[in-house]
Amino acid sequence: RGNRPAAAASNHRVLEEDETGVFLVAEFEYEERGNRPDKTLNIETQNGIFEIKNSGQGWADELTSGASVIKIPKGAIQSGAIIDMKGAKPSVVGGPNIFGGRKLLEEDDGAARSPEQQRNLDELRRQLAIVEGQKSVLAVRVIHDGTTDRTALTALEPSYTKAQLADDVFGAAISETDPDPVNLHSQFLACSHGKLDFQPTSDLASGIAEVTNIANGVVDVTVSTVCSTTCDGQMRNDVNNALSAAFGTSANLIADHVMHCLPNGAMSGIAYAYINSWNSVYSNNWCRYTSAQLHEIGHNLNLAHAGENGNQYDDRSGFMGYSYSQDDQRMCFNNAKNWQLGWFSDEVVQIGLNEEFSGTLKGQVNYGNGDSDSKVVVKVADPNSANAFYIGFNHRVKANSQSNEAGNLITIQEYTGNGYSQSNLIGKIGANTSWSRVLGPDTVQVDVGAIDSASENFGTAAITISYGGSAAPTNSPTPLPTKAPTPPTPPPTNAPTSPPTTGSPTKNPTPAPTGSPVVCPLAKFGEACNKGPDCCSGSCTSGKPSTRTCLQ
Repeated sequence: RGNRPAAAASNHRVLEEDETGVFLVAEFEYEERGNRPDKTLNIETQNGIFEIKNSGQGWADELTSGASVIKIPKGAIQSGAIIDMKGAKPSVVGGPNIFGGRKLLEEDDGAARSPEQQRNLDELRRQLAIVEGQKSVLAVRVIHDGTTDRTALTALEPSYTKAQLADDVFGAAISETDPDPVNLHSQFLACSHGKLDFQPTSDLASGIAEVTNIANGVVDVTVSTVCSTTCDGQMRNDVNNALSAAFGTSANLIADHVMHCLPNGAMSGIAYAYINSWNSVYSNNWCRYTSAQLHEIGHNLNLAHAGENGNQYDDRSGFMGYSYSQDDQRMCFNNAKNWQLGWFSDEVVQIGLNEEFSGTLKGQVNYGNGDSDSKVVVKVADPNSANAFYIGFNHRVKANSQSNEAGNLITIQEYTGNGYSQSNLIGKIGANTSWSRVLGPDTVQVDVGAIDSASENFGTAAITISYGGSAAPTNSPTPLPTKAPTPPTPPPTNAPTSPPTTGSPTKNPTPAPTGSPVVCPLAKFGEACNKGPDCCSGSCTSGKPSTRTCLQ
């Protein structure tokens, strides 16, 4: 069955040649963060993924994880899964250099490609349809063989079987008999309305004893990584080398996404993933928890964290905030992530300065329900920057029935650009409530009317969103009072007892009014001041009377 793959060397070695590879950022999750890093900078070469340390500041600021290509100069020191730059900085390699200036998308050109060129082409193809279609997944159950120092480990293998792991990741995709109801496969399928389908990778026969056959998208891999302290980086590379030896191709070509499920103690966090890439790593049971699965694979899909009030995880309305140690969780993504993913592009709308949206919003779970007039997300775009507000109805039903924050409220996220960037929850609004905040040159005003959250399939929220003082009024004027004003004194009911002895009376009786009295309702904040400041609860904006709104 072949020779056992050698574990990557854990001793120091000085790079004798330049190393070129894909730049990767890893995002980490912890149960208790402490002083541990939120992210690391890495390079993926043909030998594995290596964290770059002691490389100075700023060199990676303009790079794109999973797309930029960098070069590590010879003389750097590799120790296990770490490369020590000793103060030097990696250089950026232009696209034509890594692909040799060739048109690598032409199929008949394959014979002329180097293995490195082919690997980068495969990564490029992976990114072309990253959030739609069918994607293959391999979940790896990692086992330590106990032959080397394993002091850091509290167990040699994860606390579940291959069959349990397959069910927790794929559910009904592999079994029709009592499948796990909520998992990576089912929840992405539900949240995307069938547009993104994660399926188990194809069954494959292994060529070495340390790696089992792949069945139902799961494989066992046994390694002998030295784990005197946390060893996830080296263990991950040892696993990928073993997969390559077992199946005759690199791990990232066995499946679109590879999940490493490590034994307890191998890592200090609960999970991490590489941005815009293929690999994610989990500590023991976190590989089984739905929120961790969607959060980490979300990073692979180029989704950043979702924060609130300065905490990068604190938007708990969707999966890119905190992860939760529970097997099944029905929740989806926030408004900004939904816009970025593009799944609902035919039921969203964008407004700019001096524009308004007035209508109804519906939850993402009811996309495609036949009510095309209701929108899933409204984007309010700053004309002078890439910053924008994203407004939607967080309807807490069906696939989103366990959203952990702002359920059945209007939520507003701020997000910059259209790629990897953290969103921030800045507004949570209930029925018959208003909200406003400055965006770029002017103010965004949001007025929420009635919210119907009881209707599971057709719930909506009435809303008016205006951006800038020249937009149409956000609300109709306050209705007329229900009690009419006191009418004028009616004319006398009895005629004079006798005709006047002199000329006509000096004063005719007061006539009845010819029409309804003019009423000037008291406007509230943001409503129209149709008649002037006297009709407002405070002062009005300037401009023509038809465009004035109440300021306080």
